[in-house]
Amino acid sequence: MKAPFQFGSLAEKENFIDRYEDRALLKQLLMSGIHVMLISPRRWGKSSLVKAVADELMAEHKDVRVCFIDAFSISTENEFYRAFASRVMSCAASRFKKGLEEMRKFLTGAVPQLVIRDKVTEFVTFDVRFQPQEKDKLEILELPEKIAAAKGLRIIVCIDEFQQLANIPQYPDMEGKMRSVWQQQHHVSYCLYGSKRHMMTEIFNDSSKPFYRFGQVIWLKKIEEHYWVEFIVNAFERTGKHITTELAKRICDVTKCHSWYVQQLSFFIWNATDDEATDEIFDRALQRLIDTNAPMFQNDIESLTASQKAMLQAVNDGIYQFSSESTKRLYTMGNANTIARNKRILQDKDIIEQQGKTFEFVDPIFQLWLNQQFNP
Repeated sequence: MKAPFQFGSLAEKENFIDRYEDRALLKQLLMSGIHVMLISPRRWGKSSLVKAVADELMAEHKDVRVCFIDAFSISTENEFYRAFASRVMSCAASRFKKGLEEMRKFLTGAVPQLVIRDKVTEFVTFDVRFQPQEKDKLEILELPEKIAAAKGLRIIVCIDEFQQLANIPQYPDMEGKMRSVWQQQHHVSYCLYGSKRHMMTEIFNDSSKPFYRFGQVIWLKKIEEHYWVEFIVNAFERTGKHITTELAKRICDVTKCHSWYVQQLSFFIWNATDDEATDEIFDRALQRLIDTNAPMFQNDIESLTASQKAMLQAVNDGIYQFSSESTKRLYTMGNANTIARNKRILQDKDIIEQQGKTFEFVDPIFQLWLNQQFNP
Protein backbone atom coordinates (compact mmCIF):
# COMPACT_ATOMS: atom_id res chain seq x y z
CA MET A 1 0.00 0.00 0.00
CA LYS A 2 1.33 3.41 -0.95
CA ALA A 3 1.85 5.68 2.04
CA PRO A 4 -0.50 8.70 2.10
CA PHE A 5 2.20 11.00 3.50
CA GLN A 6 5.00 12.50 1.48
CA PHE A 7 8.26 14.19 2.46
CA GLY A 8 11.63 14.54 0.77
CA SER A 9 10.01 15.39 -2.57
CA LEU A 10 7.58 17.94 -3.93
CA ALA A 11 4.05 17.59 -2.58
CA GLU A 12 1.60 17.12 -5.44
CA LYS A 13 -2.08 16.34 -6.01
CA GLU A 14 -3.69 14.98 -2.82
CA ASN A 15 -0.46 15.55 -0.88
CA PHE A 16 -0.55 19.29 -1.53
CA ILE A 17 -2.34 20.96 1.37
CA ASP A 18 -4.22 24.27 1.39
CA ARG A 19 -2.22 27.32 0.19
CA TYR A 20 -5.36 28.51 -1.63
CA GLU A 21 -4.73 32.18 -0.95
CA ASP A 22 -0.98 31.87 -1.56
CA ARG A 23 -1.58 30.11 -4.87
CA ALA A 24 -4.11 32.68 -6.02
CA LEU A 25 -1.86 35.59 -5.09
CA LEU A 26 1.25 34.08 -6.68
CA LYS A 27 -0.61 33.31 -9.90
CA GLN A 28 -2.03 36.82 -10.12
CA LEU A 29 1.32 38.49 -9.50
CA LEU A 30 3.27 36.40 -11.99
CA MET A 31 0.64 36.69 -14.72
CA SER A 32 0.55 40.46 -14.14
CA GLY A 33 4.27 40.73 -14.79
CA ILE A 34 5.12 41.40 -11.14
CA HIS A 35 8.23 39.65 -9.90
CA VAL A 36 7.97 37.66 -6.67
CA MET A 37 10.50 37.03 -3.92
CA LEU A 38 9.22 34.15 -1.80
CA ILE A 39 10.89 33.61 1.59
CA SER A 40 10.41 30.97 4.27
CA PRO A 41 12.50 28.52 6.34
CA ARG A 42 13.64 25.23 4.88
CA ARG A 43 11.05 22.57 4.17
CA TRP A 44 7.98 24.72 4.63
CA GLY A 45 6.73 23.91 1.14
CA LYS A 46 8.02 26.78 -1.04
CA SER A 47 9.07 24.54 -3.91
CA SER A 48 5.82 22.57 -3.81
CA LEU A 49 3.84 25.82 -3.87
CA VAL A 50 5.75 27.22 -6.84
CA LYS A 51 5.45 23.91 -8.72
CA ALA A 52 1.68 23.78 -8.08
CA VAL A 53 1.26 27.36 -9.32
CA ALA A 54 3.38 26.63 -12.40
CA ASP A 55 1.30 23.55 -13.27
CA GLU A 56 -1.94 25.48 -12.88
CA LEU A 57 -0.75 28.41 -14.99
CA MET A 58 0.46 26.20 -17.83
CA ALA A 59 -2.81 24.23 -17.75
CA GLU A 60 -4.88 27.43 -17.85
CA HIS A 61 -2.77 29.38 -20.38
CA LYS A 62 -1.34 27.70 -23.47
CA ASP A 63 1.12 30.54 -24.02
CA VAL A 64 2.76 30.23 -20.57
CA ARG A 65 6.09 28.48 -20.10
CA VAL A 66 7.76 28.01 -16.73
CA CYS A 67 11.43 27.15 -16.30
CA PHE A 68 13.04 26.07 -13.05
CA ILE A 69 16.63 26.71 -11.99
CA ASP A 70 18.01 25.26 -8.75
CA ALA A 71 20.77 27.56 -7.52
CA PHE A 72 21.70 25.37 -4.56
CA SER A 73 24.61 23.64 -6.31
CA ILE A 74 25.70 26.57 -8.49
CA SER A 75 29.08 27.76 -7.25
CA THR A 76 30.56 29.75 -10.14
CA GLU A 77 29.49 32.55 -12.42
CA ASN A 78 29.88 30.35 -15.51
CA GLU A 79 27.66 27.65 -13.98
CA PHE A 80 24.91 30.20 -13.39
CA TYR A 81 24.88 31.59 -16.93
CA ARG A 82 25.09 28.11 -18.41
CA ALA A 83 22.21 26.84 -16.25
CA PHE A 84 20.13 29.95 -16.95
CA ALA A 85 20.51 29.66 -20.73
CA SER A 86 19.96 25.89 -20.77
CA ARG A 87 16.80 25.95 -18.64
CA VAL A 88 15.24 28.89 -20.46
CA MET A 89 15.82 27.34 -23.86
CA SER A 90 14.54 23.94 -22.71
CA CYS A 91 11.28 25.25 -21.29
CA ALA A 92 10.52 27.41 -24.33
CA ALA A 93 11.43 24.91 -27.05
CA SER A 94 9.03 22.80 -29.06
CA ARG A 95 9.26 19.04 -28.76
CA PHE A 96 12.08 18.40 -31.20
CA LYS A 97 10.39 20.50 -33.90
CA LYS A 98 13.09 22.85 -35.13
CA GLY A 99 14.28 23.02 -31.55
CA LEU A 100 17.98 23.52 -32.15
CA GLU A 101 17.56 25.81 -35.13
CA GLU A 102 15.08 28.13 -33.47
CA MET A 103 17.30 28.45 -30.40
CA ARG A 104 20.55 29.19 -32.23
CA LYS A 105 19.23 32.49 -33.49
CA PHE A 106 18.82 33.76 -29.92
CA LEU A 107 22.43 33.10 -28.86
CA THR A 108 25.44 34.27 -30.82
CA GLY A 109 28.36 33.80 -28.41
CA ALA A 110 27.25 30.49 -26.92
CA VAL A 111 26.80 27.18 -28.70
CA PRO A 112 23.50 25.44 -27.88
CA GLN A 113 23.61 21.66 -28.02
CA LEU A 114 20.53 19.51 -28.43
CA VAL A 115 20.04 16.73 -25.89
CA ILE A 116 17.22 14.25 -26.41
CA ARG A 117 16.22 13.10 -22.92
CA ASP A 118 13.48 10.73 -24.09
CA LYS A 119 13.58 9.15 -27.56
CA VAL A 120 9.99 7.93 -27.29
CA THR A 121 8.38 11.30 -26.54
CA GLU A 122 11.13 13.28 -28.31
CA PHE A 123 11.42 15.46 -25.20
CA VAL A 124 14.12 18.02 -25.87
CA THR A 125 16.48 19.85 -23.55
CA PHE A 126 19.53 21.94 -24.27
CA ASP A 127 23.01 22.35 -22.99
CA VAL A 128 25.21 25.39 -23.56
CA ARG A 129 28.97 25.33 -24.08
CA PHE A 130 30.78 28.64 -23.63
CA GLN A 131 33.12 30.82 -21.63
CA PRO A 132 31.01 33.96 -21.31
CA GLN A 133 32.36 37.34 -22.22
CA GLU A 134 30.56 40.51 -21.09
CA LYS A 135 28.29 40.60 -24.13
CA ASP A 136 27.44 36.90 -23.67
CA LYS A 137 26.31 37.49 -20.08
CA LEU A 138 23.91 40.25 -21.06
CA GLU A 139 22.68 38.24 -24.04
CA ILE A 140 21.88 35.27 -21.83
CA LEU A 141 20.03 37.42 -19.28
CA GLU A 142 18.03 38.88 -22.19
CA LEU A 143 17.24 35.41 -23.56
CA PRO A 144 13.82 34.84 -21.91
CA GLU A 145 12.47 38.17 -23.18
CA LYS A 146 13.77 37.60 -26.71
CA ILE A 147 12.25 34.12 -26.91
CA ALA A 148 8.95 35.18 -25.32
CA ALA A 149 8.53 38.16 -27.64
CA ALA A 150 9.47 36.18 -30.75
CA LYS A 151 7.23 33.20 -29.98
CA GLY A 152 4.28 35.02 -28.40
CA LEU A 153 4.83 33.50 -24.97
CA ARG A 154 4.88 34.55 -21.34
CA ILE A 155 7.87 32.99 -19.64
CA ILE A 156 8.14 32.61 -15.88
CA VAL A 157 11.66 32.00 -14.56
CA CYS A 158 11.76 30.35 -11.13
CA ILE A 159 15.08 30.26 -9.27
CA ASP A 160 15.12 28.12 -6.14
CA GLU A 161 17.56 28.82 -3.27
CA PHE A 162 18.35 32.13 -4.95
CA GLN A 163 20.40 33.34 -1.98
CA GLN A 164 23.09 30.75 -2.81
CA LEU A 165 24.15 32.92 -5.75
CA ALA A 166 25.36 35.52 -3.25
CA ASN A 167 28.20 33.13 -2.34
CA ILE A 168 29.67 33.40 -5.84
CA PRO A 169 32.66 35.81 -5.79
CA GLN A 170 31.35 37.70 -8.84
CA TYR A 171 27.83 38.01 -7.43
CA PRO A 172 27.86 41.81 -6.92
CA ASP A 173 28.51 42.23 -10.64
CA MET A 174 25.95 39.53 -11.52
CA GLU A 175 23.37 41.15 -9.25
CA GLY A 176 23.67 44.51 -10.98
CA LYS A 177 23.41 42.91 -14.43
CA MET A 178 20.39 40.80 -13.49
CA ARG A 179 18.45 43.75 -12.10
CA SER A 180 19.27 46.12 -14.98
CA VAL A 181 18.28 43.57 -17.65
CA TRP A 182 15.31 41.89 -15.98
CA GLN A 183 13.53 45.10 -14.96
CA GLN A 184 13.21 46.05 -18.64
CA GLN A 185 11.50 42.80 -19.68
CA HIS A 186 7.76 42.84 -20.46
CA HIS A 187 7.04 39.20 -21.32
CA VAL A 188 8.87 37.58 -18.42
CA SER A 189 8.17 37.25 -14.70
CA TYR A 190 10.69 36.09 -12.12
CA CYS A 191 9.96 34.06 -9.01
CA LEU A 192 13.03 34.07 -6.78
CA TYR A 193 12.71 31.99 -3.64
CA GLY A 194 14.94 30.78 -0.86
CA SER A 195 15.21 29.48 2.68
CA LYS A 196 18.06 31.54 4.16
CA ARG A 197 15.83 34.30 5.42
CA HIS A 198 18.53 36.70 6.54
CA MET A 199 20.36 36.42 3.22
CA MET A 200 17.15 36.79 1.23
CA THR A 201 16.13 39.77 3.34
CA GLU A 202 19.49 41.42 2.80
CA ILE A 203 19.23 40.90 -0.97
CA PHE A 204 15.69 42.19 -1.41
CA ASN A 205 14.96 44.53 1.51
CA ASP A 206 18.25 46.46 1.70
CA SER A 207 17.82 49.82 -0.04
CA SER A 208 21.50 49.83 -1.02
CA LYS A 209 21.16 46.57 -3.00
CA PRO A 210 20.21 46.34 -6.71
CA PHE A 211 17.22 44.06 -6.06
CA TYR A 212 15.59 46.44 -3.57
CA ARG A 213 11.89 46.76 -4.53
CA PHE A 214 12.40 44.51 -7.54
CA GLY A 215 8.93 43.09 -6.94
CA GLN A 216 6.61 41.71 -4.28
CA VAL A 217 8.23 40.08 -1.26
CA ILE A 218 6.09 37.29 0.22
CA TRP A 219 6.85 35.76 3.61
CA LEU A 220 5.33 32.30 3.42
CA LYS A 221 3.37 31.31 6.51
CA LYS A 222 2.77 27.86 7.93
CA ILE A 223 -0.27 25.89 6.88
CA GLU A 224 -2.89 26.29 9.60
CA GLU A 225 -3.58 23.45 11.99
CA HIS A 226 -7.16 22.73 10.96
CA TYR A 227 -6.07 21.99 7.38
CA TRP A 228 -3.42 19.58 8.62
CA VAL A 229 -5.76 17.82 11.04
CA GLU A 230 -8.34 17.21 8.31
CA PHE A 231 -5.62 15.98 5.94
CA ILE A 232 -4.10 13.59 8.48
CA VAL A 233 -7.45 12.08 9.56
CA ASN A 234 -8.61 11.64 5.96
CA ALA A 235 -5.28 10.12 4.90
CA PHE A 236 -5.58 7.45 7.58
CA GLU A 237 -9.22 6.75 6.74
CA ARG A 238 -8.73 6.29 3.01
CA THR A 239 -6.00 3.71 3.68
CA GLY A 240 -8.16 1.68 6.06
CA LYS A 241 -6.67 3.02 9.30
CA HIS A 242 -7.89 5.41 11.98
CA ILE A 243 -6.43 8.28 13.97
CA THR A 244 -8.38 10.51 16.33
CA THR A 245 -8.66 14.25 15.83
CA GLU A 246 -6.93 14.72 19.18
CA LEU A 247 -3.91 12.68 18.12
CA ALA A 248 -3.75 14.50 14.78
CA LYS A 249 -3.68 17.77 16.72
CA ARG A 250 -0.81 16.42 18.83
CA ILE A 251 1.15 15.88 15.62
CA CYS A 252 0.57 19.52 14.69
CA ASP A 253 1.42 20.77 18.17
CA VAL A 254 4.72 18.93 18.53
CA THR A 255 5.86 19.85 15.00
CA LYS A 256 4.41 23.37 15.23
CA CYS A 257 2.75 22.75 11.85
CA HIS A 258 6.14 22.48 10.13
CA SER A 259 5.20 20.93 6.77
CA TRP A 260 8.07 18.45 6.47
CA TYR A 261 7.78 17.22 10.05
CA VAL A 262 3.98 16.93 9.97
CA GLN A 263 4.28 14.62 6.98
CA GLN A 264 7.27 12.71 8.39
CA LEU A 265 5.79 12.12 11.84
CA SER A 266 2.41 11.23 10.34
CA PHE A 267 4.16 8.68 8.12
CA PHE A 268 5.95 7.04 11.05
CA ILE A 269 2.68 6.82 13.00
CA TRP A 270 0.75 5.52 9.97
CA ASN A 271 3.44 2.94 9.19
CA ALA A 272 3.37 1.59 12.77
CA THR A 273 -0.44 1.46 12.88
CA ASP A 274 -2.38 -1.67 11.93
CA ASP A 275 -5.87 -0.41 12.71
CA GLU A 276 -5.90 2.56 15.07
CA ALA A 277 -3.12 4.94 16.11
CA THR A 278 -2.48 5.12 19.85
CA ASP A 279 -0.57 7.33 22.26
CA GLU A 280 2.08 4.63 22.58
CA ILE A 281 2.57 4.54 18.81
CA PHE A 282 2.75 8.33 18.78
CA ASP A 283 5.50 8.40 21.42
CA ARG A 284 7.60 5.79 19.62
CA ALA A 285 7.14 7.56 16.29
CA LEU A 286 8.14 10.91 17.78
CA GLN A 287 11.38 9.45 19.12
CA ARG A 288 12.03 7.88 15.75
CA LEU A 289 11.50 11.29 14.15
CA ILE A 290 14.07 12.83 16.49
CA ASP A 291 16.56 9.99 15.95
CA THR A 292 16.15 10.05 12.18
CA ASN A 293 17.03 13.73 12.00
CA ALA A 294 19.72 13.61 14.71
CA PRO A 295 22.71 13.28 12.32
CA MET A 296 21.68 16.49 10.58
CA PHE A 297 21.25 18.26 13.91
CA GLN A 298 24.61 16.98 15.14
CA ASN A 299 26.25 18.34 12.01
CA ASP A 300 24.60 21.73 12.55
CA ILE A 301 25.79 22.05 16.13
CA GLU A 302 29.35 20.77 15.70
CA SER A 303 30.46 23.99 14.04
CA LEU A 304 29.18 26.15 16.91
CA THR A 305 31.37 27.59 19.65
CA ALA A 306 30.85 26.86 23.32
CA SER A 307 29.30 30.29 23.92
CA GLN A 308 26.91 29.79 20.99
CA LYS A 309 25.82 26.43 22.37
CA ALA A 310 25.31 28.11 25.75
CA MET A 311 23.04 30.65 24.09
CA LEU A 312 21.01 27.81 22.56
CA GLN A 313 20.65 26.26 25.99
CA ALA A 314 19.36 29.58 27.32
CA VAL A 315 16.82 29.85 24.48
CA ASN A 316 15.76 26.26 25.16
CA ASP A 317 15.15 27.22 28.81
CA GLY A 318 13.03 30.21 27.78
CA ILE A 319 15.69 32.82 28.57
CA TYR A 320 15.93 35.81 26.24
CA GLN A 321 17.56 38.52 28.39
CA PHE A 322 21.03 37.32 27.49
CA SER A 323 22.90 40.33 28.90
CA SER A 324 21.67 40.11 32.47
CA GLU A 325 24.42 39.27 34.95
CA SER A 326 22.62 36.22 36.30
CA THR A 327 22.10 34.82 32.79
CA LYS A 328 25.72 35.38 31.77
CA ARG A 329 26.95 33.63 34.93
CA LEU A 330 24.56 30.72 34.59
CA TYR A 331 25.14 30.03 30.89
CA THR A 332 28.70 31.34 30.33
CA MET A 333 27.81 33.23 27.18
CA GLY A 334 30.68 35.72 27.31
CA ASN A 335 30.73 39.51 27.30
CA ALA A 336 28.26 41.85 25.63
CA ASN A 337 30.13 41.88 22.30
CA THR A 338 30.27 38.08 22.20
CA ILE A 339 26.56 37.83 23.00
CA ALA A 340 25.63 40.32 20.27
CA ARG A 341 27.84 38.52 17.72
CA ASN A 342 26.51 35.06 18.61
CA LYS A 343 22.92 36.25 18.49
CA ARG A 344 23.54 37.52 14.97
CA ILE A 345 25.34 34.35 13.87
CA LEU A 346 22.64 32.01 15.18
CA GLN A 347 19.98 34.06 13.41
CA ASP A 348 22.00 34.16 10.18
CA LYS A 349 22.27 30.36 10.35
CA ASP A 350 18.47 30.19 10.76
CA ILE A 351 18.82 28.30 14.04
CA ILE A 352 16.94 30.85 16.15
CA GLU A 353 14.64 33.71 15.25
CA GLN A 354 13.42 36.71 17.18
CA GLN A 355 9.72 36.92 17.96
CA GLY A 356 9.06 40.27 19.58
CA LYS A 357 11.24 40.36 22.70
CA THR A 358 11.81 36.60 22.81
CA PHE A 359 13.74 34.09 20.74
CA GLU A 360 12.52 30.77 19.35
CA PHE A 361 14.04 27.85 17.49
CA VAL A 362 13.32 27.83 13.77
CA ASP A 363 13.29 24.01 13.71
CA PRO A 364 10.93 22.51 16.32
CA ILE A 365 12.41 19.01 16.17
CA PHE A 366 15.93 20.37 16.50
CA GLN A 367 14.76 21.91 19.77
CA LEU A 368 13.40 18.57 20.98
CA TRP A 369 16.70 16.88 20.09
CA LEU A 370 18.67 19.66 21.76
CA ASN A 371 16.56 19.38 24.90
CA GLN A 372 17.47 15.71 25.11
CA GLN A 373 21.17 16.61 24.80
CA PHE A 374 20.92 19.20 27.54
CA ASN A 375 18.70 17.10 29.77
CA PRO A 376 19.61 13.41 29.16
